[in-house]
Amino acid sequence: MATKTKSTARKKKSIPAASKLVRKRGSSTAKRLATLRDDYGLSQTLVVRLSGYSPRSIASWSNGTKASKPAETKFTELCRLFEALVEITESKDDTVVWLQEPNDAFDGSTPLQVIERGESDRIWRMVYFLRSGSPS
Repeated sequence: MATKTKSTARKKKSIPAASKLVRKRGSSTAKRLATLRDDYGLSQTLVVRLSGYSPRSIASWSNGTKASKPAETKFTELCRLFEALVEITESKDDTVVWLQEPNDAFDGSTPLQVIERGESDRIWRMVYFLRSGSPS
């Protein structure tokens, strides 16, 4: 009987509480949002435009509310994209300015508009060619 009690006790200890998982997932989205706003100097308006989510949702997730899986994925992708762009532009400020300037590579659209249309693959393609040094 003592063996059952110990193994049962071990099982209970090894399973994390559901509330901890929710907080952990919510906080990762909050951290990514903080990275976009604080590290890259993006306004809430720009974060809303880049993500396609409402200002209310962004504010809620920033305060630790658990985001949906698609939202978590979106913010992970945005952070990765910004890291890659900063590597190329060598400045966070230059990256933010570049996002808002019309670009011939995107038929006169701004990179921000390209992301809003769900065409960030075009920007990733540009990043690839700039990193590799080969022409488009």
